[in-house]
Amino acid sequence: MACHTRFIMFVLLGAVAFTAGCTRAPVRDTRSLKLIVEEVRKNNRTACVSGCIVFEGDSNLELTKVQDYFTVPACNYAYRGSTTDDILNRKEKVSKLNPHTIILLVGGNDLIKRTPLEKISANYERIIRYYRGICDKVYCISNLPVHPEIFIKNDEMKRLNALIEGNCRRLGAAYIDVFPLLLRNGGLNPDYAMDPVHLNEAGRNVLMEAVKRRLK
Repeated sequence: MACHTRFIMFVLLGAVAFTAGCTRAPVRDTRSLKLIVEEVRKNNRTACVSGCIVFEGDSNLELTKVQDYFTVPACNYAYRGSTTDDILNRKEKVSKLNPHTIILLVGGNDLIKRTPLEKISANYERIIRYYRGICDKVYCISNLPVHPEIFIKNDEMKRLNALIEGNCRRLGAAYIDVFPLLLRNGGLNPDYAMDPVHLNEAGRNVLMEAVKRRLK
C-alpha cells in the first residue's frame, strides 16, 4: 500500500506544480507509467552488476528504460522525488557496483522544496567528489526546462545548471547540457512533455541520444 501511495503522489506531481492561471491539470496513462517502472526494476535485476553504467537521479530518469539505449549493462537507480540529499544517502549503493560510468540527473526536487541554490551546489560538490573517487567517468545531466507557469522558474533552473557545470569543470566530471534541446517558447517543449515537468517518450529519446553522443 505504501508503494502504491508513493506512485500516486508521483503521478500527481505535475498537477501540484501548477500555479493559478493554468486551465487544466495534466492527464497521464498511469498504468503505462507503472509498467515502465516495473520494466526498469526488472532490468536492474540483471543489469546492476560490476562494471555497469549507473544512472542516478529523479523521476525523469526513473521513467527512462536506459537499457534500451545500450548494449552493455545499464543500471537505473533513479527514483521519483529524489533530491541531492537522497543521492548522497544512496551513494554507497552505487559504489558497491564498481561502475564503469555514472550518469546523474537531479536538482529539480531540491528547488520544489525551496532548498537554496548554494546548498544544492554544495551537495553536488560532495556527490561529484565521491563519485570521482570510485569512478573515472562521471557525467552530470543539466536539469530540464519546465512549464513557464509553474512556481519553479526556468531562470532559477538555469542558475542551478550553471553551478552544476562549474562543479563539473572544477572537479573533473563531464556536463551534458540538454536544457536547450528540450526548450521551446521559454519552457519545456510540449512535444517532449507529458506534464509541466516530466518528459514523454519523445523527450526521453532526445535526452538519451544527447547522453549517448557525449559518451562517445
